Amino acid sequence: MRQKYLIESIRERKDDLDWTIEKISQESGVGVRTINRILAGEDVRFSSIRAVMDALELSFTVDKSSQSKVE
Repeated sequence: MRQKYLIESIRERKDDLDWTIEKISQESGVGVRTINRILAGEDVRFSSIRAVMDALELSFTVDKSSQSKVE
């Protein structure tokens, strides 16, 4: 999955829900600093990204051709 696309998807969903980073933190259990690192494109644990995506009700799939999609 392209990191830039993932970050854009998280930002768009955050804006759609009108959530602050603090609200994402509260709903996901991921720290504010870690969420900021995700949005900055820095390395974080996959479990942190997954928790943020779950809180935002985002999912992604990987197909056999290594193309990824965020929904």
